[in-house]
Amino acid sequence: MMARRLVIVGICLAVLIAAGAIILDQMAGQPGPSAAQSTSSSAPSAGSSNTSSGGASPGGAGDPTGDPLSGSPTSGADGNDDGSAGNSGEGDAGQSTAKPLEVLPPVTATPTGLPQPSAPAPLVTGLPEPGSAAGGVVDGWPADILTLPEGTTIGSTSVSTSGNVLQVAADGIIAKPQPEVLASFRQSLVAHGFWSEPAPAAEGALAERFVRGTDTVTVSVSTTGTGNSRFQLLGSLHTAAD
Repeated sequence: MMARRLVIVGICLAVLIAAGAIILDQMAGQPGPSAAQSTSSSAPSAGSSNTSSGGASPGGAGDPTGDPLSGSPTSGADGNDDGSAGNSGEGDAGQSTAKPLEVLPPVTATPTGLPQPSAPAPLVTGLPEPGSAAGGVVDGWPADILTLPEGTTIGSTSVSTSGNVLQVAADGIIAKPQPEVLASFRQSLVAHGFWSEPAPAAEGALAERFVRGTDTVTVSVSTTGTGNSRFQLLGSLHTAAD
């Protein structure tokens, strides 16, 4: 009798143990309160992140239509336009208020400086009758001013007048080099106040121009076939009345 009770008790304990095991197994398969709470908390977090990232797209810096207050490119462009307009306005204002250029009054005082040199006194007084001579000096030739080189074989000489100007011409041959012939005329004319300068000449010839105020004398010298020098003289001398 006692043995049967023990068997029954054992069977009941086994059933209770199996039932407890089944209950515990079912409870382990269902999420507990902390897991549900954790899942609930993580779901809104992901949603809020998506919402945040989704919201940044329409109003973010990369959206050209964003809010001007958010520092988007649209607000920068508006700022530049306003700044340009401001600068342009200031420039126009500066130009409109610029002072006109001051014009200096004309100078009425006579400028001071070295006085103009006066014309030298004429070397010739009166005008001779026009004429020419072959192989000699014509009458009226200004021999005290235009001295022909010593040893000259005169070809011709002439004098003419135009207003108060005495025009003279001469040519001759002399057995001297070209530079010596020019030096002879230079020595004679410089003594009367002339200064000299080179003048254009034909190929193989030398020429010099002598100037004194409005008086001019030009002498050119060439070489003949025999090795002598041939000179040609043209001059204009202003005269004074007797």
